[in-house]
Amino acid sequence: MKSKLKYIYIIFRNILIILLLCEIGLGIFYNYDKSNVDENTERIIASGVYEGDDIDDESIKEIFRELRLQDMIWEPYLHYRFKPMNGKHNTIYENGLRKTVNPSLKDSATALKIFCFGGSTIFSAGARDEHSIPSELSKLIATNFPNQNVEVTNFGCHGYTRASENIQLQRELVKNNIPDIVIFYDGVNEVISGHQNNEAGAPTNAFNRRKEFKIAHSYKKRIALMVYSSNLYRFVTTMQRKLFTKSAYKQLSSRPDALAYDIAETYIGLVKISKSFENDYGFKVFNFMQPNVYSKKNLTTVEQDYFKNKQYYENLYKLSYETIRKDSLMINDSTFVDISDAFDTAEKTIYTDFCHTGEFGNRLIANRMFAHIKPLLTPKVTETVTIPETEQLTEINK
Repeated sequence: MKSKLKYIYIIFRNILIILLLCEIGLGIFYNYDKSNVDENTERIIASGVYEGDDIDDESIKEIFRELRLQDMIWEPYLHYRFKPMNGKHNTIYENGLRKTVNPSLKDSATALKIFCFGGSTIFSAGARDEHSIPSELSKLIATNFPNQNVEVTNFGCHGYTRASENIQLQRELVKNNIPDIVIFYDGVNEVISGHQNNEAGAPTNAFNRRKEFKIAHSYKKRIALMVYSSNLYRFVTTMQRKLFTKSAYKQLSSRPDALAYDIAETYIGLVKISKSFENDYGFKVFNFMQPNVYSKKNLTTVEQDYFKNKQYYENLYKLSYETIRKDSLMINDSTFVDISDAFDTAEKTIYTDFCHTGEFGNRLIANRMFAHIKPLLTPKVTETVTIPETEQLTEINK
């Protein structure tokens, strides 16, 4: 009997050792293998999205490698924020905010402050620090108003929704960090979070936070989380999907149209909340509804693939956007600006996926934003203001 128990113990121990070694090995592979991210980046480069930009292929690969290395830390009320990072192309400060180039900034204490809120699109994933949307906006201001003292701040973070952004703004106001102009750039994550949670208004990945809640009080939850977050589980489920669906990713389906209307109503309610601070604090809010691959009229072949791969979002985007446009508050509010048509005249590839834009797209968005905030920057003395051409689309489209 003792010898039998001994053999069972040895077998069990060896199995655990093998599983542990596999877990460690897969962890090293997933964390340090660059082949997958480089293959995807090569497809992005081949799409022509960076054509016309002063950047070489290796630098583009470095941008996306750095994106992969970006990490998050816990942040009260927001669930998470960026961990500081000093990359070659992606710089994130100790406060979790991305570096913005501010050529006209002379003195931060007396500067006209512009806060830019949004998700990874305003963060400008896939662009260098100096070519993010806030940086491009700041450079436009410096070109047209060289004597102005202006500071643009990029509050964008992957996955943040309008609800998260309202909280960000409130926390700055409480600290007496009062802006002069507030820019919200939204639409994409409102739909993604709604689809993920099958509920409008919840934070992105809220279902994961539910799983983790009170985990310290439940061994069952601890074991389940350990299994589901392991590299072995990731490997097994990926192989299963590849065998049965020929795709490494989970195949998602569309959500009911009713969710789109809930997303629109929630967004409108959050716009009302942010605008209620305007009079009390004396700043101006601008609400820009962002473009995505479903709103671009002329899709390139690459963008058509992005569309097909994420077609399960289509009804939510189209219906929620249309509902927001038709809302009486949005119609009568001059600070609500629908720029989902920003790329309609572009024939080149704008997107690196279904919603993120390359540096050229960032410049077009910055131009549209600048056109609307320009009156607030114009000195009382009349002067001629020259807005740069929108990157000379006709030349690029030839």
